[in-house]
Order: sequence, then structure tokens, then C-alpha cells
Amino acid sequence: MQKDVFSGLKLDNGEPIYTQEYIQSLRDADKKHPDKLKIIAQRGGQERMLSIDADIKIVGGSRGGSKSFSSLMEVLKDIKNPDFHATILRNEKDDLQSLVTDSYKLFSQFGTYNKSQNDMTWNFDNGGWLKFSYYAGAYQDFKTRFQGRQYAYVCIDEGTQCPYKKFKYLLTNNRNAAHIRNRFWITCNPDPESWVRKFIDWWVDENGYIIPERDGVIRYCFMDGDTPDSIYWGNTREEVYEQCKGIIDSLWKDSYEELGYTKLEMFIKSATFVRADVSENIKLISTDASYLANLAQQDEEQRMRDLEANWNWKAAGDDMIKMEDLDEIYDNAEQIGDGKRRASADIAFTGGDNFVMWLWEGWHCKDLVVLRLDPKTLVSVVEAKLREWGVEECNFTYDMQGIGQYFKGFFKDAVPFNNQAAPIARNHQEEEGIKYLYKDLKSQCAWLFYKMIKEKQISIDSALLERKYSGNGFDKVPLRQILQKERKMLRRDENSDDRGFKLLPKKIAKKYVGHSPDFFESWFYVMIFSLTKKKNKKVKGLWRLSR
Repeated sequence: MQKDVFSGLKLDNGEPIYTQEYIQSLRDADKKHPDKLKIIAQRGGQERMLSIDADIKIVGGSRGGSKSFSSLMEVLKDIKNPDFHATILRNEKDDLQSLVTDSYKLFSQFGTYNKSQNDMTWNFDNGGWLKFSYYAGAYQDFKTRFQGRQYAYVCIDEGTQCPYKKFKYLLTNNRNAAHIRNRFWITCNPDPESWVRKFIDWWVDENGYIIPERDGVIRYCFMDGDTPDSIYWGNTREEVYEQCKGIIDSLWKDSYEELGYTKLEMFIKSATFVRADVSENIKLISTDASYLANLAQQDEEQRMRDLEANWNWKAAGDDMIKMEDLDEIYDNAEQIGDGKRRASADIAFTGGDNFVMWLWEGWHCKDLVVLRLDPKTLVSVVEAKLREWGVEECNFTYDMQGIGQYFKGFFKDAVPFNNQAAPIARNHQEEEGIKYLYKDLKSQCAWLFYKMIKEKQISIDSALLERKYSGNGFDKVPLRQILQKERKMLRRDENSDDRGFKLLPKKIAKKYVGHSPDFFESWFYVMIFSLTKKKNKKVKGLWRLSR
């Protein structure tokens, strides 16, 4: 019986390795008589995730592919090692709850869990530990939180939400002095706009699907610079070295060789992509077939990503503002500009979307107010808020479409923003040509705001980014996440004619964002003030707004 169970091979720690036949017999037995106390790696993606050896492992595919649970199973390899330290991260602490719940199924017999929100840690009986953490927040705060930390195993769950810069920093924490194999996991669902899509480009075919022959294939890389575009890739370490030998040679010291290292082993990482598919998650399908049905009945874009695992699918034109662009704005120095205080708002009353109003000092966002009030009360609150902020009425703009008309009688010196108005020329020479550049005023301001973000001329107070807001379709979400979600509204309308830039209609934008993009839309209304040099209550060019 012993020969049938063990393969004769052993792990580095001396433990025997089971035969494939024996493992399959356990799966077959569990299928006939399910036992929740028996946890066996499922055949297919989960087995490959846990068996393929690489420094960096991107684990992606359809939702329900057991990616997150597999990232917990990876901990079991070293759970008895007293020097084993690991961390698994999500965007926010609140996002970790399902991981924590699942972790009890795996780790209860090996240690105890500290339930404190300030120290979400599994302390294992032999001395090792696993800490659940998060990566949200300003980059400098994040860096301070992880500075000097050492983890033999790091996993970013839902890694497409994590900025590339933070991923690169966490790589510096993936080290230990106990001769434990370092490894770095990223689990994710397809997102064509994320840096992960660029990172795994070699594994993806032209239609957005993982190439079967490349699934799990190990490649090598040297990650120079601040974007995935500057990574040196090769099928061997030697291929990578030849491309960037100048950089590596400058970093090499002879003392490293005395320790038994080579240039190629020390500086060049191995990386792979492993596809996980819900069809291989027999445990899930056998207990909850409705999960698959729910995925199938999403809109086409979500179905292509979450069920078909397509990395290219976009239902409209490309997002103009990328995740990395906003991350740079979040970390940007204050762009005070002319220092003038202004306010921009999107109008909404009780029962509708949010009323959102921003305070600007030059091009720096200093404050934000989000309300749901009746019209009379809202007018009173806005008047008080403008006084509190020190904003003159002539430096206040608001969306005058629809219910925004109500504001005209109360803020007579303000600058009403007419979405459908003709674009505004900054001087007489532009008046004839401006109509060929932009479809309307809203499209013009959206384009100008896009340019400001790309050129990093916008900034926002870091404390604002951590404030949480609720609205139709979301609840208590940090502002930084809301803006990352709503940036998808700023894209070209591919169905318009070629005459000038036209912003995607709001009705369609709601489908891609998931809710009304009130925060982002009111954000770029401020650009109307860049279209005039006048500082009194009249704004040059506004005669066009009545057309």
C-alpha cells in the first residue's frame, strides 16, 4: 500500500510526495461522499497554481476559478516552519473578510487567528505567521507601512486594482533569511486597462484569450523603470541579460559571487501566468450551480471578462484616463496655479443621484461636499458652503441641465455649465476652428481636463481620497476608488461623426461605470474657468450658451 501512496520523491523539508494516482483516488472518493474536512487540490488550474515554481506567479481567469482559495493553500507548504512569514493583501481591510472566513477551513488545526482589525494575523503553532493587510492609501503611507518588512510569501488578491508602483515596492519585501523559497502571487480577473494586462501580454493571443500552449510556461524578466512597458523579457535568463547587461553589470559586486550567486540568478526573475477556470472548480459547481448562471446573465462586457476570461474585451472606446494616471494625480504635489478659489458642482436633489461639489484652489482640490437634500435646503447649504470656503459666486459653476435650472434664480452671478452649448473659443482667432475640434462645451472641458491629468497639472488633498461616500449602486466607498471607477466615463463616443471630439453620452457611461459618474463629471466642470481670462461675474463666450 505504501508504494501506491507515495511516489518516492520528497520535498525540501523531507516530507514524502504522493502519487498522482493516489491524489486522484482521494478526489474520486470525495466526489462520491463529500467531506468538508478533506481539502484536496482540484485537477486543472488549482493543481497548476500550486505546483508550478516561479518567482512571480500571475493567477487569472474567470470568476469562481478558486484563485483566492488557492492563494491560501500556498501557505500550507511552509506552515510548520517557525521562520515562515507571509502576507496576503486586498485593496481595503473590508475586502479581506471572505479570505479570512475561508482561512479557518485551512489553518484552524495549525494555529490561532487574531481577530483584531488592527492585527489580522494567523499565528501558527510552530512560530510562523500570516498577516492579512491592504494596499489602499497614499503611496508614501503605504511605503512607510511596509518599509523593512520581510515575507517569504506575498500575495496580492485582485491584483489588477493594485498600482504597479506598489507591486514593485512589495517585491522588495519578498525576502527572508531562513532559506525559504520566496514567491510572489497575484490573483486577478481580466481587466484590459490594468498594468497586469501589459505584464502578461506574451501569454495572451490577439483576441484576448490565454494561449493554451503558454499557460503555465515560465519566462524571465528584469523590471526596469516605473511601467510594465520597460520590462526586459526573455525565454531564458541569458536572453534577458543580453538585453540589459549594462544595468545588471553596474549593480553587480564581486562579494555576491563569494556567496554563491550569479548575475543571472540574483537580478533576473522568473514569471508565469496560470489560467484558472470556473469549469474546473468542481467543489463550487457541485454545490452552487446558480453561480455559473449568474455570471452568464451579466452584460456582455462583464460576461466576456468574468466568464470567458477575455483580457481584451472593451465595450466602447478605450479609456482615455488610465488607472496609473490617477495614481500619479493622487501622489502629485499641490498644483496651486493662480491660487484662486473656485467651486464646481453637479446638481441633484433628494431621491436622485448625489449632489457633488468640489472646492478648488488653483488646480488643487481642497475639499468636497456630497449631499442629498430637498431643493430649498440644498440652496441654503450651498450658499453657506461657498461662504465657508471663501468662494465668490462668480467663481462657482454648476450643471444647469434639468433640475440645475432651479439654481439660476439663486446664484445669478455664478457660471452655469450648459453641457450642450457650443465649444468656447479663447480668442477671436479660434472662433471659426473651435467647432471642428469639439462637439460641444462638455466634450471640450472633458478633453481639457484629460490633458491636465496627463500632464499632471491637477492635484488633490490626500485626506480627501480616504473619505468614504455612498450613492446609487455603491456604499461607503473611498473617494480614490470612486474616481478610479468613474474615470471610465471619459472616453470618445465611437458612434459620433469625425467632426471633433465627442464625449461618451452619460446614459452609456453609466453602464461602464455602474452608476452615475457625478463625482468625475463635476470634477471637470471647473475647466470652464480656463476658457476665459475675465475675473468678473461675466464670462467671455457665454453668449453661445443660449444658442
